[in-house]
Amino acid sequence: MLPKLSERLQAVLFVAILIAAIAGVYGLVQVLQPAAVDGYEVRHVHLVVGAPNWSFRYDPALTSNNTAFSLLVEASAAFSFSVRYAVYDIPRGVLVTEINGFVNGHGPRYWQYWVNDAYGRVASDHMALHDGDTVRWNFTSSQGGG
Repeated sequence: MLPKLSERLQAVLFVAILIAAIAGVYGLVQVLQPAAVDGYEVRHVHLVVGAPNWSFRYDPALTSNNTAFSLLVEASAAFSFSVRYAVYDIPRGVLVTEINGFVNGHGPRYWQYWVNDAYGRVASDHMALHDGDTVRWNFTSSQGGG
């Protein structure tokens, strides 16, 4: 038979277990975070951005902006249209919230992206691009709106 623990010892044991559990969950979340995309140059990538009554195409021959997000930001700087976004820690990544005045939730549409016709399943700043890739950003209400 186990001896009965005092309330104080029970409380200390509970706090120790709780701290260990929180540390374990935090460690697991950190391990599951997407890896950062290493810097490298890509050639002949294509960017197509579309919203009601506005569209844009950008085709740099060479760029060091090798994610779906950084290519969009490069184009916005080169051609003076706005891009707004939110940065999240868990899960780590960027969410584009506005392009050229078209704001998420209006319509109810949201900015979504595809690379080579595959829906973006990670944050756009974690989607690595390769030579010849096509990135499409559409202001749409469904994944099928690509």
